[in-house]
Amino acid sequence: MRKLLYILIIFIVPMFTFARKKSKDIPQDSTIIQTEVLLDSMQMSNDSIVLDSIERPEEIYDEKVFSPTTSTLHIPININIPLLEAKINNHFKGLIYEDNNIEDDSLMVKAWKERDFKITYVDNVLNYEIPVKIWIKKRFSLGFTHTDQEIEGSVHLKFSTAINFSKNWTIITHTQFSGYEWINEPVLKFGVITIPIRRIVDVLIKNNKDFIQNTIDKTIRETIPLNDYITSIWEKIQDPIPISYSDMNAWIKATPQALYTTPILGNYGNISTTVGVKCLMEIFVGNPPQNLSKQMQMPQLKMYTKTDENFNINILADIPYEVIDTIAKSSLLGDTLEAGKKSVVIDSLDIYGQNEKIVIGVGVKGFINGIVYLHGIPYYDAPTSSIRIKEVEYELETKNIFANLANLFYKKGLIRIIEERVVIPIDEYLNLAKEMGSSELFDMELMENVRMNGLLNQLNVTEIAPTIKGLKIRLFLSGKIKIRVE
Repeated sequence: MRKLLYILIIFIVPMFTFARKKSKDIPQDSTIIQTEVLLDSMQMSNDSIVLDSIERPEEIYDEKVFSPTTSTLHIPININIPLLEAKINNHFKGLIYEDNNIEDDSLMVKAWKERDFKITYVDNVLNYEIPVKIWIKKRFSLGFTHTDQEIEGSVHLKFSTAINFSKNWTIITHTQFSGYEWINEPVLKFGVITIPIRRIVDVLIKNNKDFIQNTIDKTIRETIPLNDYITSIWEKIQDPIPISYSDMNAWIKATPQALYTTPILGNYGNISTTVGVKCLMEIFVGNPPQNLSKQMQMPQLKMYTKTDENFNINILADIPYEVIDTIAKSSLLGDTLEAGKKSVVIDSLDIYGQNEKIVIGVGVKGFINGIVYLHGIPYYDAPTSSIRIKEVEYELETKNIFANLANLFYKKGLIRIIEERVVIPIDEYLNLAKEMGSSELFDMELMENVRMNGLLNQLNVTEIAPTIKGLKIRLFLSGKIKIRVE
């Protein structure tokens, strides 16, 4: 019997070719028997080979704690300059100063804002000129009587406002009067007497400068309630935000860790700054997360010189082995592999992890009966939006046994169909992540006339790792998000 088996291996086995049923022939390597260990590893049953000595490779998993890596939301805040102009102009309508008592200093003075003004800006300083129309009535004594003379003129009152942040995220404004310029300087004469109008305007400015400056500061702080914006962002991103795709319901939860901003600058018709939020992002599938605590206290302001306008989100998802097993079985179970008159049928699969690799135990019956073990590396295949397996090889013991047997299993055959047909779609996970682009996180009204919205422009899988429960995949999302005050 042993002699007959030698003859079969040496003369018949090299003639086998490995192929799927009705597929093209696959080139094979010649085989040479080396030792009798091979024969001792197998049992012959009629016309078939029974594998009973191959041990199941050990399940080994890296002791790695998978947690979300820090995500960064860079949120530009743009305050429309014309909006700010309109708000400040609205606080200076019509009459802005009136002195109706002519008895105390022989003067009556009224001042009106003549027309709306424009704001110019350099870095964090706003500059503007308020056009003011001035009416003056001067009383001249004539001994036993008096006469009143009226005169009008126009002047530009010049102001500048520096805008900065406080440590508790409020706007600090400092408005200063920086002089005036006559548009139409009147001259008041009574006979040979010339009354210095400039002195009267100086008194007018002195009496009203603080009022105008305080009004401007108050208006800017009300128009740009930065603390309210930041507080709203800080609190709302901690609420579980629902996202869903098909029949999969999920929630995204952010846990903020740090908060910072860039200096305020003026450009392209906007006053702008960028707020950065560093946080951990998690996706909960199924039921919404319960009893999650919030961090209500915002950290003190930190100033960064600059940031980009992108957000980067890292989230984790799981694909259980049960899912992988079901997909693989639907693709492979029941397949027949033939070589001449010999054939085997795949009748079972066993899939698990071994460090960074996936182990696949393939149960076969027919010419060869038993389980053979292969391993490969899972990877993300972007064109098919799926996880596949590459660099598939036999486990050492299986490989040693088949090295001198028919190429029915060795080299291209089973390796090829595993690489080609074990395809684990992750469309649902990717589409679920894409749905974040239309979630409240990317289209959120913070308060009246203040909206945060954004755009997702990149989605990728950056890590795939076998764990004891399945494959852990790390998704990377990036895009842009902004706050617009209109």
